[in-house]
Amino acid sequence: MNNVALASLLAVLGTLPAMAFAVDIDLQGKVTSTITATVTSQNNFLVTSDTGGWFDQGLEMSQPGGWDSAYGVQAGLRVVSTSRDFQVRLDEPLVIRNTNNAAQVFLQPIVELNADGQAPKTLAVATPTVFKNPVSGGAGMDSIGYYDLSISAYPPAGTFKETSGTYTGVLSLTFEPVISNL
Repeated sequence: MNNVALASLLAVLGTLPAMAFAVDIDLQGKVTSTITATVTSQNNFLVTSDTGGWFDQGLEMSQPGGWDSAYGVQAGLRVVSTSRDFQVRLDEPLVIRNTNNAAQVFLQPIVELNADGQAPKTLAVATPTVFKNPVSGGAGMDSIGYYDLSISAYPPAGTFKETSGTYTGVLSLTFEPVISNL
């Protein structure tokens, strides 16, 4: 008989609506946390024209002296760097060639770079030349330096009539930051 009574009780309880009980829970102890993050800026190394752009139209050489003087051009560069030290090298020799006569090339091309107010340093193929930007304006700030790029070369041998024309060349330089312990 106990089984019949238990089954009847369960059947009656199954038909009753379910009741929910609300209970307040009081949390004690640490209920908040503080999260701290540190943001570190990436190392920068940017080379632009001294005005922040680039030489999209190229550089045009001129011959301010006489017929036998070198042609030349200067351009201002701006170097922004997290590290003060950097090096520059020519990727390949500078060849300035006549567009209509490939045999006519400018002679003794020289590429130099100097920091404002300092003596120029001649750049060479595969030989890095080290430069040092000025000290930055404060901790965590990048160093900014201004440099003069100079290119000069003598015109090909021959008369003006034989050598006149349009000459072009590609100047390919590599600028790289140098890691130092200073």
